Amino acid sequence: MNIKEYILNNIIKLPNIVNVILMKFNSFPEVIYGKACVEYKEKIISDKISTDNIGEKVLEIVRSSIENVPYYNKKYNAKEIKNLDDFLKIFEFIDKEIIMNDYASFVDNHINQSQFSKGATGGTSGKPLQLLMPNSRHIVELGTIHALWGRFGYNYSKRAVLRNHKLSGGFIINPITKEFIFDGFDLTDKNFSLLYSVMRKNNVEFFQCYPSSGYEFATYLKNNELDVSFIKGFLVSSENVLEHQREIVKSLGINYFSLYGHSEKLVMAANCPHSDYYHIIYSYGYLELISEDGKVISEEGVIGEIVGTTINNFGFPLLRYKTGDFAEYINIDCKCGYKGKALKSIYGRWSGNKIYNKDGTFITTTALNLHNDLYSVIDGLQYIQKNKGELIVNIIPGKKYNNSHELRLYEHFITKLNDDAVVRVCEVESLIRQSNGKFLLLLSNLN
Repeated sequence: MNIKEYILNNIIKLPNIVNVILMKFNSFPEVIYGKACVEYKEKIISDKISTDNIGEKVLEIVRSSIENVPYYNKKYNAKEIKNLDDFLKIFEFIDKEIIMNDYASFVDNHINQSQFSKGATGGTSGKPLQLLMPNSRHIVELGTIHALWGRFGYNYSKRAVLRNHKLSGGFIINPITKEFIFDGFDLTDKNFSLLYSVMRKNNVEFFQCYPSSGYEFATYLKNNELDVSFIKGFLVSSENVLEHQREIVKSLGINYFSLYGHSEKLVMAANCPHSDYYHIIYSYGYLELISEDGKVISEEGVIGEIVGTTINNFGFPLLRYKTGDFAEYINIDCKCGYKGKALKSIYGRWSGNKIYNKDGTFITTTALNLHNDLYSVIDGLQYIQKNKGELIVNIIPGKKYNNSHELRLYEHFITKLNDDAVVRVCEVESLIRQSNGKFLLLLSNLN
């Protein structure tokens, strides 16, 4: 471990009072993130990185992959690919299983391994996929994200973070990244009170979280009628965004930024201050939607699987990789200047959102969406299915929740499933989270 890595890993162990002082001296992003990352961010902001030449960028990595990467060389060395259309016609889709069966064949034979580091997917859909990423990936990754956050006023600003950190109490400070980090597994009023008071005292304008934990914190802010005028935005990612999660934040007059990305770092999409639709960031990677039978989707309103092609990772190139996430297109002409196909909705790990009847038919969690007046009286909701035809609905009751709401909830869910279904609505104090702190709307033992 070098000196830089040692400092990054251990500086949060210093007393908070020391790190608050150190944070005040942190006003040079070039030193922290590197000059290349800051310059990349500025190019994105000034539109100097064009999204019009995505075809050229795809062809560049395709040709390099055919020449240097065993998997692609074996399959496509005899093929002539002159343009993007050729690529889409000739290249077959790959997925996690294909890569896991022959991991080494996806590695460029000529790379310097010291310039790459290993990673892995989250493994929420099974065994994690091992990845190989360039050490310089933060240039594009953080440069892009900071540019997107900048549309909401972020400029290397202080952030409160409530994600996957497990703490023994209180909070910690990272003066390098300007983060006030809280226990993402403690979603109690006590922790929310501490979070709010620290944000207000230190004028922390941005709150980074999962959509689910953001919803619970927003509910706390609203129920206690707290002053949120100093909060510029919620920065959410890593989970599906449900409409009521976004709306409660916006009802407080706070901007809501939602980012779609994934561990493989192939494609990215995000909303802007003028639209809740996900603008596709073609300077980051090439995105397609495909139908169940593998046909490319171009029309609006048709749900398909997100397929990603990297334009940055030449050492471990994943080309036409099926992500397991699903979305649908909508054509927009946004005030921000974005024009063309955007993603209307994103459904992470679509197969995990199915709730089954006894006979094997199913509905999706989207079909179970509640009316807004019911969302307003509960502070959290989660579905659990252990057997076909049986559904447990865990809810955290709000202050205005009563027996009539429980009856309405039961009637709502039982009418969505088959007549022989069994539904239980249970009041709980907290919802179940994964080991990394993420929230899944549906926990199911069924495939």
